[in-house]
Amino acid sequence: MAAKNDFEGAARRGVTVYRTAVYLRLSKDDGDKQESDSIVNQRRLIEDFVSGKSEFCVVEEYVDDGWSGSNFDRPAFRQMYDDIECGAVNCVIVKDLSRFGRNYIEVGRYLERIFPLMGVRMIAVNDCYDSLCRRSESDALILPMKNLINDIYCRDISVKIKTQLEAKRRRGECVANFTPYGYCRDKRDRGRLVPDETTAPHVRQIFLWKLEGYSYKSIADKLNSQGVLSPYEQRTSNGEKISGYFKRGDKAMWSKGIVYRILHNECYIGTLVQGKWKKIDYRSRENVYLPPDEWTRTEGTHEAIVDAEVFFTVRELMKRDTRLAEGRERAELFSGFLFCGECGRQLVIRASRYKDKRYKYYCCPDCRGTERRGGRIAEERAYKSVLDAVCAQIALFVKKERLLDEAGRLPERGMRVVRLDEQLLRIREEIERYTKLKSGLYESSASGILTEEEYSEYSAMYGRKIESAAAAFERVTEDRRRELDAYREAEWIRSFRENGSIISLDRPIIAELFDKIFIYGDGRAEIAFRDTDAIYDTIMNGGEDDGHDEG
Repeated sequence: MAAKNDFEGAARRGVTVYRTAVYLRLSKDDGDKQESDSIVNQRRLIEDFVSGKSEFCVVEEYVDDGWSGSNFDRPAFRQMYDDIECGAVNCVIVKDLSRFGRNYIEVGRYLERIFPLMGVRMIAVNDCYDSLCRRSESDALILPMKNLINDIYCRDISVKIKTQLEAKRRRGECVANFTPYGYCRDKRDRGRLVPDETTAPHVRQIFLWKLEGYSYKSIADKLNSQGVLSPYEQRTSNGEKISGYFKRGDKAMWSKGIVYRILHNECYIGTLVQGKWKKIDYRSRENVYLPPDEWTRTEGTHEAIVDAEVFFTVRELMKRDTRLAEGRERAELFSGFLFCGECGRQLVIRASRYKDKRYKYYCCPDCRGTERRGGRIAEERAYKSVLDAVCAQIALFVKKERLLDEAGRLPERGMRVVRLDEQLLRIREEIERYTKLKSGLYESSASGILTEEEYSEYSAMYGRKIESAAAAFERVTEDRRRELDAYREAEWIRSFRENGSIISLDRPIIAELFDKIFIYGDGRAEIAFRDTDAIYDTIMNGGEDDGHDEG
C-alpha cells in the first residue's frame, strides 16, 4: 500500500482528509474465485485509485480472505467497524459492492442508514459509487439492483455448492473439513479415506478396551497415561489448522466425550455418515441438527479399521446398564448380562464382609425379601453356573466351526502386545531425543547462545518432559505385562479345540456370544445367545456337525 498521506500538508492546501480503510474480501465458498477478484488484484486496483489523491490517508487495510459475503460476521470487518465507531476511520474503499457484501438487505442498511449516520464515506471503485457525490434518480435505482444481483448470485452459488456436496456424499466421498481420528486422506483421491498407521491402532485398542468392560473415562485415562496424543493434538502435530475452542490448558487431553464419539462412529466399519447438519440460510453461519433419517449414509466407502461384529457388539454393550462401582475402572464380569429368572429384572452386584473377608453377590431388587427364590446368588456360584451352562449348551446351540471363528478374533490380544511394543519404542526415542537436547544446552550456554536464565528454563522444561515420558514408559510396560499375561492365559481356545469345552470365561467372550443370562433361585443358569440364526441352524441339523459349510 502507498505511504500514508501527509495530514498537515493536505490541511494547509485546504483539502479535507479522510482517514481511509481499505477493505478486501475473497470467499472460498460463494464463487468469488476469479483471478480479477483476488486479494492482490483488489489491493492493486485500490492503490491505483488513491494514488495521487491527497484527500485519502490510508490508515489501515482489512482483509477477510476465505469469508463469504452472505453475512457481516467476519473478523476483519468487525475490527473495521470497531475502528469506525471509535473515530479512527471515516472512509471505506472497496473494489466493488460485492466485495463489501452480498446480502442485499444488510448492504443497503449500511449504505443508506448506518454509514450516513456515522459520517462515513463509502467508495466502490468499479461500481463508480461514492456516497459523497450526489446521485441521479437512475443511480438511486441502479445501486439497489446491483446489490440485489449480488445477493441472488450468492444464493445461486450456495445452491450449486450444496448440490455438489450432496452428490459427493452419495458417491461416498468424504466432504468434511477434517478426517475422523484413525484415518487420513488418500493422496491420489482427496475424497477417499485410508487408515492412518499412526492412529488406527489406538482406535482398535479403544474398542477392545470397551469390550473388556472399561468405562469411557477409564479408557481416556489409560490413553492419557500412555502419552497417546488426543485427536486435537494429533491434528495440530500434522500441521492442520484447527480451532482451539475445546482445548483446556496447555495440552488437549483425551476425555470420555471423545471416547464416546469414537465408539459410536460408523466410519470405523467403512460406512460414511454425513449431512447431519444443515445451514439455516445461505446468509447465516448457524446450523441445525437433522433427524437421522435425513442423513446421507454410504456403506463400503473405505477400508474398515474395526471388525463390524466387534463394532455392533460394543454398541449393544453400551446400551446395557453397566455403571461402575466407585473406585473401579472397568465393569464386573457379568455386569449388564445377569437377569432374574423369576421376574426378568436385571441383577445388581452387592458386597458384604464377614470375618475380614469381602464377598460379592448378585441380587434382584424385586425378589429380595419376597417369597420368590430369585433373590440372590454369590459371584462364585453365578460364575460356575454360567460356565456349566455354556459347556452343557454349546454343543447344542453353536457349531464348533462357528465358535472357533469367534475365538480366532480374540487372540488379537497378541497384536495388542505388538502395538504396545511399538509404543514403547516411540516413548524410548522421545526420551533419547529430549536427553540429547538437554545435554546440548550446556554447550549452547558456554558459547553464549543461551543466557544463564534461558539455560535454566530450558533445562527444567526438558527435565519435566523426560520425567513425563519415563512415567508413560513405565505405565505402558505394565499394560504390556498384563496384556501378555492375558494372552498367555487364553487357554479356553486350546481347551475347546482339544476337548470340545472351555474352562474359563472373560468379558469379551460374554459380550460377543451372550444376549442375556437368567439366574434362578436354585442357582440354575439359562443362556440366551446373541446369534439365534446359529441356534436355529444347529437344531435343524440335529445338533451335530455334518461337515458342510453353511449356505
